[in-house]
Amino acid sequence: MNLKATIRIVILLSWFPVCSYSQSNSTNHKINIEIPEVALLGLVSDGTTNINLTSTSPLEAGNSINFADTQNSSIWINYSSIIAKTNNRRKVIAMVEGEMPGGIRLMVEASNVLGTGKGKMGESAGLVALSNQPSDIITDIGSCYTGKGINNGRYLTYKLEMDKSTENYALLSQAQTSINVIYTLTDNN
Repeated sequence: MNLKATIRIVILLSWFPVCSYSQSNSTNHKINIEIPEVALLGLVSDGTTNINLTSTSPLEAGNSINFADTQNSSIWINYSSIIAKTNNRRKVIAMVEGEMPGGIRLMVEASNVLGTGKGKMGESAGLVALSNQPSDIITDIGSCYTGKGINNGRYLTYKLEMDKSTENYALLSQAQTSINVIYTLTDNN
């Protein structure tokens, strides 16, 4: 081996600790991540969100008015939720604004979740009678989104039922009544 080659090897070996030391240097910076709390709720339909429920007259004397086919499932409920803490939960409540006619009950049921959503979308409370007091419709909602528009989230089935007690059937009278059903996505209390 000649002298020039030996000097080159010695120089390269003397730089090796410097290169190794420079690769062990590190630095850092802070990244703050913020996810906002979210509570959004919407009702959608492929047409109008107004619903008409009409009972049918009996076909034979002595029979009661018929509410059996008085239902509608054209409204979808969509919601987005980011909760403040992982053990917090939300719920959807509903109540009637306006005077319900005597002798009948307005029922609503949220379906199972359908569509493109993800997360903890809660549980349907089943068939619930609506009144002017808030009623739980969907419970145990965590961080989630249902997807947007019809065929996403849950469809709401409304049913009109006759109150079969003698006193309440006597309250039935021919009328056309309009009421509002108000839905709220709220924290569990």
